[in-house]
Parts: sequence; structure tokens; C-alpha cells
Amino acid sequence: MKFMKFAVAAGAALGCTMAYAAKVTELKPTEVDAFLSRPGYVVVQLTSPDRGCTYCIGADRTFDQAAAESSAPDTVFARVQWPLWHKAPNLGSRIGTGGVPRQIVFKDGKEQRQAGGRPQSASALLAHIDKIRQLPPAPGRDVTQDSMPEPAAPAPQTPLTAAQQDVLRLYTRKDLFKELVAACGKVTPPKAVAYDRALQTWTVAHAAALNQAAMLKLSRTSRADASEETALAQRDMRDMEAWMAKELNMTRARGPDAHSCGVLAAHLEAGKP
Repeated sequence: MKFMKFAVAAGAALGCTMAYAAKVTELKPTEVDAFLSRPGYVVVQLTSPDRGCTYCIGADRTFDQAAAESSAPDTVFARVQWPLWHKAPNLGSRIGTGGVPRQIVFKDGKEQRQAGGRPQSASALLAHIDKIRQLPPAPGRDVTQDSMPEPAAPAPQTPLTAAQQDVLRLYTRKDLFKELVAACGKVTPPKAVAYDRALQTWTVAHAAALNQAAMLKLSRTSRADASEETALAQRDMRDMEAWMAKELNMTRARGPDAHSCGVLAAHLEAGKP
């Protein structure tokens, strides 16, 4: 059985059984401008079901959960998605270019701040949205200039340092290791607990860096910040896939076996990055 079937099975099952999505309005790209013109707050998620977008996997379910748990009466949640993650359609005059997944908070039709990329959890996303609601309104773009071309995303005011890039890479790897451990637990169920324990050992060993990465993600909310983080995650995922092929003899098309899972567990237990 292919790796991706293992890696996303748990998330897919939960997505089918939980009623989170009922509070999220699914929009076509041509409907975005009109929907965002409404008064009050709108939190919109940009994502893709394309499995080539590793960070997109599971982000929609977390967003659905956040929408279901939100108690803000003047806030609505919406999502726009397209088949190929790297070929974004024209989303109208209110949303600029950037990576996916992405969550953006609008107020009265104007973009306030971005609420990050792949949400760590529903509660973390809601906390970030609350933080944005308490900030002064961001200067909005004049939406009467719909015919003007979309400006390119500006460069981050404070580019990521080498140390910050390192902790964000660990954050990306944590998500991948979690998927691999879940897949290994299905390949050899008797060892599932041991694999989970190995992942926990790795997480504890890197707890400080992972917490730093989570806080860093919450502090970087601009469109340029999101683009920079997405590009970094994509580069690291390519590096990790090369590592998987070399060290674990595993690719996304060829899933894990007992031997590769044992090598992975040893890697995690050693606390290696």
C-alpha cells in the first residue's frame, strides 16, 4: 500500500466523521470579492487538496475545527481551494499572492493581518485571530482599483535569521515525522506504541526549539512573512524526501516497511534533527 494512503488515512477518517466543516463556507475564486465585502470579520483559508502541498494536509480539518469552536458572533469562516497548489487562480482584488495554506483575517472587507500558514491547532489559530482583532486596523488597499495589477508581495521587513530558519525546519520535520510514525504503526501494529514513544522522545529533545518556532509563527503575520516561511518549508521538505529515500529507502510512492520503520525509530530515539 502506498505511503500517502497510510500518511493521511487518520486525518481523512476524522475529516469524514467530524461535523466541523458545516461552519465553513466553501467559495469559488470568482465569489471571493463579493463574500469579503460583507461587514464584520471574515477569516478565509487558502489551500489545496493537492497532496504535493505537504503543509496543506490536515490544515483544512484544523480550520474547520477552529470555525466550529469559535464563539465570536461577528466572525465568519470561509475557504478557497484549487487543484494544483502552485497554480493559484485569480482571487479578485482583495487577496494578494502568497503561499498555501494561508489564513487571512478581514474586517469590513479590508485585510487586517495574516493568521499564519499551517495551523498548529484549532486553539492556536483562534488565539492568533483574537490577537489580530485586538490590533489597530491595518491600512487597507483601495478596492476601487480592481483593474490595477496585483502588486508583488513585498520582501519581509525582517528576514529570517539562520537560527530562526533552523527552528522552523524542525517544525516542518515534526509534522513529517508524525505522519511517518502513524504510517509505521499501520505497517507493524505491535510496534505502534514503541514508534509513538520514539516520536515523543524526539519531541521532548527539541521542545525548546519547537516552542520557539510556534511563537515565531504567531509573530510573523504579513503576506511576505508567510511567503518566506512557505518557501523555506518547501525546500526543507524536498531535503527530507531525499533523506527518506537515502536513509529509509522510502518514497511517497513506496511506503514504509518494518526495516525502514526501525531505522526511523532509532533516528527519533537518538534525538537527531
